[in-house]
Amino acid sequence: MAWKTTESESLLLQAPLRATAGGRSRRPVSGPVPVVTLGLIGMGNVGTAVVRLLQENGDLIEKKTGIRLELRRVAVKHLSKRRGIALPAGVLTDRAEAVVADPSLDLVIELMGGISPARRYVLRAMESGKSVVTANKALLATWGAQLLSAAGRSGVDLACEASVAGTIPILRVLEEGLAANRIERIIGIINGTTNYILTRMAERGESFGAALAEAQRQGLAEADPSLDVSGEDAAHKLAILAALAFGIQVRQKDIFVEGIDALTPEDFAGARSFGYALKLLAMARSEEPVVELRVHPTLIPAAHPLAAIRNEFNAVMVVGDASRETMYVGRGAGPMPTASAVLSDVIACAERRLGRCPVKEHAGPVGPRRRNVFWGNRKVRRMGEVVSRYYLRFPIHDEPGAIGVLSSTLGRHRVSLSDVRASVVDADRATGIVEIVTHGAAEREVAAAVAEIGRASILRAPARLLRIEELRT
Repeated sequence: MAWKTTESESLLLQAPLRATAGGRSRRPVSGPVPVVTLGLIGMGNVGTAVVRLLQENGDLIEKKTGIRLELRRVAVKHLSKRRGIALPAGVLTDRAEAVVADPSLDLVIELMGGISPARRYVLRAMESGKSVVTANKALLATWGAQLLSAAGRSGVDLACEASVAGTIPILRVLEEGLAANRIERIIGIINGTTNYILTRMAERGESFGAALAEAQRQGLAEADPSLDVSGEDAAHKLAILAALAFGIQVRQKDIFVEGIDALTPEDFAGARSFGYALKLLAMARSEEPVVELRVHPTLIPAAHPLAAIRNEFNAVMVVGDASRETMYVGRGAGPMPTASAVLSDVIACAERRLGRCPVKEHAGPVGPRRRNVFWGNRKVRRMGEVVSRYYLRFPIHDEPGAIGVLSSTLGRHRVSLSDVRASVVDADRATGIVEIVTHGAAEREVAAAVAEIGRASILRAPARLLRIEELRT
């Protein structure tokens, strides 16, 4: 059956919604457009993109929401720096305090990054009655509980969708879309820089250094890329996801983290030979009464949708007890995608701020979202207790008994072999490689076996250990 709309209903649907004090929407024939005033701290690449997006799409936002967003103050480090974007006189300041203390502002966007002094400015802004939007995952991962508590005391919002996975609204998915589920697993590619690097290494056979240099040339990696390539950036994001999924406060030291800077083209070739792709994954798994939290390079089936996520794109797969597998894909790096997520939060905060009073009576922050974020009390499983499958590569001296040493040592540590392949590298020099895929085994046992083999005389170079995640395709 097709729905039919009368001419009068059609005209009504085109009018912007307004909210009454009683919480019911009405559509006034005329009236002032409500203005929500904004301050911005930090005008680097993302901050500049936010300003540009406001300038280019501000009218569209107003048409869609019935709210005008007005940027009144912007704090920058260097006033004389050229940014390629024009702002009215008096908007720029080099004092962040001038933004957080400005009584004319409704909302502050924090994009300066880092923990200090960003934390101080966020707290001051909320204490003065301003909602805050931030993309600062390091700040949230470290001080999220304190900041959420401060927001609750002040009756304002703290919004952070842009802190995880760029344009993917994954925080809203966990808070709202899957709120009725017990979340069982989260598996994600949540750092666009590292995924771009790994894509080039996998598809072009480039070294890590060459792929990183290209990412920097493309503006997808910082001059100092250590936070990304070490896996720490993904770990900060995983802490935020775990808080929403499992209701726990996560300490960074509870997350096992291994980066991508030691990966070589041989790792990708080995993964392909066994039917796998190699990705940096952030993983959270709930297994009562504990949770697993880890970030590391991981072999996944080449046919799985996550294996097809290329370049700076992100993807997050969430498994709920009712929803089962759902997956979300979008750009995870770049100024404009991040700016899009920032303004999504700005719009949501603006709508909540105006949601419980008529436009003409609006006089302060009202209607912040109330959520019990930390409701769980579970421990994080130690990495040594994690059970996984493994890809092991041993560069050996090709001599009698070498493979026997490998298999017997792994066997003593209760590591069962699923597949073994041996190849000669140089017959004249009697060198070879043994590649092994194991069945499920405890991390501590596999690590101990590899360490013991490393002390034997059969190896001509260090062994390689990579974990395997057998995802269903």
